[in-house]
Amino acid sequence: MNKDDSGNWHLDKRVPITLIAAILIQSAGFVWFISKMDSRIVALEVANGVQKDRDDRQDRASLDAAAMIRSDLRDLGQKIDRLIERSK
Repeated sequence: MNKDDSGNWHLDKRVPITLIAAILIQSAGFVWFISKMDSRIVALEVANGVQKDRDDRQDRASLDAAAMIRSDLRDLGQKIDRLIERSK
């Protein structure tokens, strides 16, 4: 590329076509890489949403299980208290 007297750039015959082809191929590869990266990010976002739903369900299940255990312990405590009252 040379700068002529008017100050504008122009393409010279001395620039090899292979250099132009290499730059075009490299640019196409970069665009392909970015598009693949974008599709992987979208897949991760979807998986993250699914994992969040699964975590929420597990949290609710563990809270329900803890409430059931507390209820069972409360019932067991009441039964023990009744047994103690009967034995007096």
